[in-house]
Amino acid sequence: MSISLKKSGMLKLGLSLVAMTVAASVQAKTLVYCSEGSPEGFNPQLFTSGTTYDASSVPIYNRLVEFKTGTTEVIPGLAEKWDVSEDGKTYTFHLRQGVKWQDSKEFKPTRDFNADDVVFSFDRQKNAQKPVPQSVRRQL
Repeated sequence: MSISLKKSGMLKLGLSLVAMTVAASVQAKTLVYCSEGSPEGFNPQLFTSGTTYDASSVPIYNRLVEFKTGTTEVIPGLAEKWDVSEDGKTYTFHLRQGVKWQDSKEFKPTRDFNADDVVFSFDRQKNAQKPVPQSVRRQL
């Protein structure tokens, strides 16, 4: 039994080393993503299928709150804490300070993340006709 486990462990180690060698040969600007299907798009405000969520929302976008991996426990994300009113109808999120936007050729942030960004994101989810900024459209 112990020899079988050792062989299994050596096989796993060997496969891991091969995978790391292949990964190291991929250029730094290349993203390889494997999925069970093709996402409809990469904007989780417009597309809500599980495939799209897994491809964009989880690896690309930050959320106010997160789920602790493998559980239903809600943990802080962009909000460092939150309060719920006694009637359960009002949530107040206390946002993390100093959160920086990623920049690109088309987008140079002039300020840190703030409540205006949260309002914009929720409004964008409610109103799919609301224009998407040109810099975001190019990246999608």
